[in-house]
Amino acid sequence: MKKSVIVAAVLAAVGSSVLAHQRLSAKTLCEGFLPPNSLNIPVGDVRAAGIDEAVYNAVLDRVQAVYGPVIASKGARLSINRKWTDGTVNASAQQIGSTWHINMYGGLARHAAVTEEGFALVACHEIGHHIGGYPKSSWATNEGGSDYFATLKCMRRLYGDAPPLGDVDPVAEAGCSGEFGDESARNGCRNGARGGQSVAFLFQALRNSPTPPRFDTPNTTVVDQMYNRHPETQCRLDTYYQGALCGASVSSDLSNSDPNSGACTARNGQRVGLRPRCWYKPPVDEPALAPAFVARPLDLDAKAVAEKLEALRASLSGRGI
Repeated sequence: MKKSVIVAAVLAAVGSSVLAHQRLSAKTLCEGFLPPNSLNIPVGDVRAAGIDEAVYNAVLDRVQAVYGPVIASKGARLSINRKWTDGTVNASAQQIGSTWHINMYGGLARHAAVTEEGFALVACHEIGHHIGGYPKSSWATNEGGSDYFATLKCMRRLYGDAPPLGDVDPVAEAGCSGEFGDESARNGCRNGARGGQSVAFLFQALRNSPTPPRFDTPNTTVVDQMYNRHPETQCRLDTYYQGALCGASVSSDLSNSDPNSGACTARNGQRVGLRPRCWYKPPVDEPALAPAFVARPLDLDAKAVAEKLEALRASLSGRGI
């Protein structure tokens, strides 16, 4: 047998072995950011009313720049799979060996409910599966925990103290302004709230729900065990809002085992920014304290609030939401 044939056979065997090892070591979530759905919005579709490709790439460039080094510090490599031409309305995360992936689909970005902050929040949620800490479901931070991480840490890292790109819901504005004394911290909260509201409207649309999610109508469910799958729409908005309101330091990492590290908890003496009980079952030593959803709200004129809400609803309606 010729030497070249032997070399080719050896390389093929090695390649097959590597691929087999990768398949065995791949860790993928069963569900994506959204529950499985059949919606598909290809490039050029008449329903494409979300963000364009330039914004899509700019957001993911920012995620790579901020979280590439963070993932590298943990001994892995962040791979953002940019699937702009894929019409799938979803996103997902997986780990293959030391490469940690997030898969970001163009169909999601093109949905009418998705704003720049909304798309960034989805990317943050997927990063959260990798480094969002407690509570864990298998290898990944669970769905509610990844939602909490998205506004507690990631949106603040991505947008810092930049002013929001548009109007902020008056209730969220009251909460952010009441919790944070300086404008830069308020802007971090506002950006998280805007991103959370965008994706909450996306959930509402995909679930054909007649009731819009609101910051002032928190889900009152109290689970008796940890809920690891996708919480319902209002519960997810509550989680984004609480993450945005939490005053824990952005630089303080979340722990895989200690729910108090880097987060807001009743055990830490906080009432605002707690993980909502509609999905989160705290440890037995956690004080039984319901989170406060708007702390020290501004003295807002009722008529002015109503006018702002109506203007916001009109603008969203004009985008087909």
